[in-house]
Amino acid sequence: GRLLTGGSFKLSYYNEYKSYLRSRMGSLSLSELKSALSKAFSADSCSVKQIKQLLEAYNHQLRDYKEHCHFDDNNYTRKIIDRGNDKYNLALMCWRPGQGTPIHDHPEAECVLKVLEGSICEVQYYLPSGENQKLKEKCRGEARENDICHINDDIGIHQMNNDSDTDVCVTLHVYFPPYKTVNAYCERTGTTNTLVLNST
Repeated sequence: GRLLTGGSFKLSYYNEYKSYLRSRMGSLSLSELKSALSKAFSADSCSVKQIKQLLEAYNHQLRDYKEHCHFDDNNYTRKIIDRGNDKYNLALMCWRPGQGTPIHDHPEAECVLKVLEGSICEVQYYLPSGENQKLKEKCRGEARENDICHINDDIGIHQMNNDSDTDVCVTLHVYFPPYKTVNAYCERTGTTNTLVLNST
């Protein structure tokens, strides 16, 4: 979708935003990324393409985000860095070797992520059309440092795992609009249960 619709003020604002983005491309700090996201989402709408561009522009350095990193021995962690005035969430996820998510959806929302450290493996499944159906795998792949990924329920449901035996993984996610629960799917039967998302 377009960032803005109609109006001279909005067009001027859009041009200012594009100029700002071009001038900062490839050099945004975390605080500047947060400001750019806030500016983008203050418009009438914000596209997946724009969010990808902003994440591409984020020049991630460990010193920039390490205060938000938290690793747990039992499960991956999720920390909300910016709640985005209820228009989006910016979240940092930390994965020890072998940790991963259940198969889950993204209810009426977009998810765009950037890998900051290590690599993350994704398996996508088709959304089941009925109950008691084994999930059908759609595709699988690996995203490495600096790679950017996007998913929504039109694309499919997915599972993410750090398949490394030795290396941790850190990923940065933008969810819009934000949500507090997801549906987790059983691969064998396609049945679901509701999971409340926790953040550290």
